Amino acid sequence: MKVKKEKLNMANTLINVIVPLAKRVDKFRQFMQNFREMCIQQDGRIHLTVVYFGKEEMNEVKGILENTSRAANFRNFTFIQLNGEFSRGKGLDVGARFWKGSNVLLFFCDVDIYFTSEFLNTCRLNTQPGKKVFYPVLFSQYNPGIIYGHHDAVPPLEQQLVIKKETGFWRDFGFGMTCQYRSDFINIGGFDLDIKGWGGEDVHLYRKYLHSNLIVVRTPVRGLFHLWHEKRCVDELTPEQYKMCMQSKAMNEASHGQLGMLVFRHEIEAHLRKQKQKTNSKKT
Repeated sequence: MKVKKEKLNMANTLINVIVPLAKRVDKFRQFMQNFREMCIQQDGRIHLTVVYFGKEEMNEVKGILENTSRAANFRNFTFIQLNGEFSRGKGLDVGARFWKGSNVLLFFCDVDIYFTSEFLNTCRLNTQPGKKVFYPVLFSQYNPGIIYGHHDAVPPLEQQLVIKKETGFWRDFGFGMTCQYRSDFINIGGFDLDIKGWGGEDVHLYRKYLHSNLIVVRTPVRGLFHLWHEKRCVDELTPEQYKMCMQSKAMNEASHGQLGMLVFRHEIEAHLRKQKQKTNSKKT
């Protein structure tokens, strides 16, 4: 009976989804469509915290939030505006510490993530305050422009979210999406806010948990997707960060075999032309 009661309590746990953001209005609109369906209509035990950097396009983002709030009768959201340059670690850290209620389960999420209501329950079942944190391995989508280049049109998003080696890969080097209780996040010291720019802060937090007494649950999950978007690696990054960024960019485009076909496409086309010429010469 005790186990059943614990599972019931976990199933009713509120999740605070924290999303750091700067600009990217179209991506946020797409994210909110997914959020409305999975979190508001299906799950119903979700709070959304958006931490927005700067003022540019802020009113558009707030407008999308307010429209969703009115249309879906959804009031469980917090909007935090920060000045200064975008920092994912700082945004998540501020969002986590801003919560004033009792201990809450946090889901650190990016705007280009798609998740199902089943994932939210997986998030609840794999976390426990003072005992375990959850680091799911998500499925990362390849560039639809390459994957569906031979089709007449790129299919709708829902039809693209298929787990196959031709459509994407398990992002086993990514530690950014995570479910953990606020108390554990605070106790371990949160993010290292001295890390600037792209990457590094999530790995640092993950390693702190590995060296703690908490259990780190790490497993692939079927209901969590990283949607493809063009990645820009800016000159301001350190050499190590830039190398990490470029490696990530290469892995996100297509599979090894698909990239190989693109690299050798001129040779393939030349071969096809020669074959065609041989066939034509035989006919004559």
